[in-house]
Amino acid sequence: MNNADYFFDLDSLSDEEFFSAYEPSDADIKYRSVAVAPQMGGEYLSAYQQQSNNYSMPLAGQNFKLNTFSKPTPAASTSNRCPAAPFGISKNNFIINKSDYNTVTRSIAENLKGHENFDFSFIEPEHLWRGKYLCSSSCFELEVSLFQENAGYKVAVRKVTSDCSMNSAFTNFFNAMKCALSTDLCPAPRKAFVIPTGVSLIKLSDSEFLEGIQPIFRMSEHNNESRVQCAKMLCDVSQKDAHYLELSAFRLPCVRLLESLVLDESEDVRQYAVMAVAAFAELPTYKEALMCSAVLPMLFGLVENCVELQQAYETAQVRRTAARVLALLSRTHPYTVRAELQQQACDVAGWLQRVACLQDSRTREFALVAKSFLEDVSPSVNMNMLNISSLVSVRS
Repeated sequence: MNNADYFFDLDSLSDEEFFSAYEPSDADIKYRSVAVAPQMGGEYLSAYQQQSNNYSMPLAGQNFKLNTFSKPTPAASTSNRCPAAPFGISKNNFIINKSDYNTVTRSIAENLKGHENFDFSFIEPEHLWRGKYLCSSSCFELEVSLFQENAGYKVAVRKVTSDCSMNSAFTNFFNAMKCALSTDLCPAPRKAFVIPTGVSLIKLSDSEFLEGIQPIFRMSEHNNESRVQCAKMLCDVSQKDAHYLELSAFRLPCVRLLESLVLDESEDVRQYAVMAVAAFAELPTYKEALMCSAVLPMLFGLVENCVELQQAYETAQVRRTAARVLALLSRTHPYTVRAELQQQACDVAGWLQRVACLQDSRTREFALVAKSFLEDVSPSVNMNMLNISSLVSVRS
């Protein structure tokens, strides 16, 4: 067969001739068939014939038998089904060269407990810890994941939700965790850049301060996001000089605003409002005002165990802060606190009995302080022992 059998001018063919040109004839089929000579097979053919014999059909009167090749059984895995590190893993990771899964998880859990303002919950089926950082107006969520890495484990840490302003807090957390747990040599962390405290201090007059905080009060009148930012700004304002914060023109509207924010439907608004309350409660002039508002029973209701343990990290810092404020107020005004709680139909007696069962150790510590002062107060508090004049002036 020459080249003319394969190449021709397609443009000169009609449709019928075009399709008929591709119909193979018997001669073409015979010509294009391939025959394999047995003598050319060599060792490959003999290997194929030997393997084929293992699956050959039995002769008459014989039982069918399948010969299979035995494969080595892999050694039992000791990784507790911990997954391997995926592609695109977070760059914030380090190696722990330990083979025992339980030892590694215990060491990580103990380390996570020691980070202030951080709370974590272990999700065992996913081999990760979900956590949250909450301090004043700063907040972000993160995950600490565990992966199998050769004979050891790899720990990867990543932020889930945050703004760029929280990079330093996250970096400090990761560096501290890496230096404590990593078996590899880690370089010393870079020294954090610190702005001198006197740079941003500008002396304001009382009128300038009051004028400057008015937009914060107006933000509370708008949608949810504006109220979130309003609560966060109150956290920042609480760090101002006490002289400005104790101005009556600011103090009374501020307490009313805090009362509105802690009762908000949004969890984000409430958490920042509680953090702001904790800061303002340090000032003596705010204690009585907060005790005689809806803030006190709301804080009291927060000092409980979380129903869902895997979501406990989300509200742990808020519940702990509420317990700290309750302990602070109970230490200085135990009669007023118990009287106000009873007046709001709070189950004080039942709470005093179950306070020792709080699961979070730091929350339990603050709650036990509050209990030590409140249980010494008679359930039938004599209202004449309270400073009625101050209460009336605050409510007015």
